Parts: sequence; structure tokens; C-alpha cells
Amino acid sequence: MFALHSVSRALLPLLVLLGGCVSLDSGSDDERLPTQLAGKAEVLATTDADYPRAVITSAVKAAGEGGVVEGTVIRLTQDVTVWRMWSGPTKKNASGLTNRIGGWWAYDAPKGTQAQYRTAYEICNGWNDLTWVAKCTLKAGAVVVIGPGQSVSAQTCGDVTGVENYPANQKDWQTYVDKPWARPAELVCPADTEDYQADPADISKAKAAS
Repeated sequence: MFALHSVSRALLPLLVLLGGCVSLDSGSDDERLPTQLAGKAEVLATTDADYPRAVITSAVKAAGEGGVVEGTVIRLTQDVTVWRMWSGPTKKNASGLTNRIGGWWAYDAPKGTQAQYRTAYEICNGWNDLTWVAKCTLKAGAVVVIGPGQSVSAQTCGDVTGVENYPANQKDWQTYVDKPWARPAELVCPADTEDYQADPADISKAKAAS
């Protein structure tokens, strides 16, 4: 919905206002990556042969449209654990598929309440129930986009009342994996029986049995 370090993140609004006049490509990879990925990934130049695999145009969106505000294409040099919240095994689309495997992931483990997570990652109610948690692995060599989440408008959420909307979030960065169902060697997930149904009050924990 991500290649700046903590200091750079604070400067992001100014950089956006300047229309990209300031280069984001200075510094080492670890200086340009969030702390959680330092030493585990390399930032790719647009000229790198792997760069197109990330499909950054599908991740970076305009204000109000979701995705990420600004994206950075990275190639992992180590395996990285990623999490995704989804709507559970009983909720399926017309094709009989769940939304367990999708494009958007987080390299930070879920925490806080369900409502806080929805706001932090700008996830409309109609997109995801956020009731279950999957823990998967992005393998070394995977090429993905990371960046701070973009705002989502009520129109994008499909809320005719105009109430549901989410601001951009520069703190909780997101990971975009293009067509993950076609990349089983890069995104490896256990059976969904390994997932847990989250406690809405603390999504880091499983919901107590009723």
C-alpha cells in the first residue's frame, strides 16, 4: 500500500510536495530500507533486469486509491517472514477461492485491535474481514515492492455514505507481491490449517474458543 530509513520517512511528505525534486536513491541499501529489512534485501535500480517483475505501477497509486504512496523495488537476499490477514476458510468468491493469497502483505506481525490494523493498512471493510492470520515466507530472490500505505477514499471503499475512509500511513509499510498465486517458489505458505482466527481485541493472539 515502501525505501527510506526512519529519518527519510519523516521527510517523505516534503519530498512528495517537491514532486520528486529530491533524489531518494542516495545512500546504501540499508540506509534506504526499513530497519526490519536491513541486511535482508537490496534495492533495485530501474535498469535491473529483475525490476519489471515487481510491477510497481500496480502498487503505487494516487491519493484516495489505496496501494502505496511511493514504492521501492527490492530483491530479497534472505528469507523474510510475511503476514496477511484474510477473511477465513469459509468465505469464498464465485470461483470458490478465499482471499488468503493476495497481493498485499506485511513484514511486521499483526498487532493491536482489528480496527487499528484496518486503519494502519488502509483496508476497506468490503475488501477483507481481517478475521484470520496467515504467516508465510518470502524466499530469497523474490522481487517485490515496499512502501508506505496510500490513503483510501470512501468512493474507493464503495461507501455511498462517505464515512469509511483511511489516511495515508508512513509508519506501517506494506509489501506488494504481484500475482503471488503464480509465484509459489517465491511466496511459500503452509496449509491454511496453520493459520489462526484472530482475537479482534488483540490480533496477535488467537480468538478464544467459544
